Amino acid sequence: MVPDPEAELSSLASQLDELIVRVASILGDMEGGDRSDGQSALLEVERHLVGARRELERRTRQTVDDGQ
Repeated sequence: MVPDPEAELSSLASQLDELIVRVASILGDMEGGDRSDGQSALLEVERHLVGARRELERRTRQTVDDGQ
């Protein structure tokens, strides 16, 4: 049985949301000091995760607009 692509994408979106929250939480715990290399790297990770989430939203909207 082939999984429903829309269900798979929805699951991925939820996982990305959870990762974004977890990375933001770690960053929140690191606040208060000079920006370390580790903190800069996590900010970059967060930025990429948010971008990936936005692309999934765009793809989902496009599919709905196309009537699929």
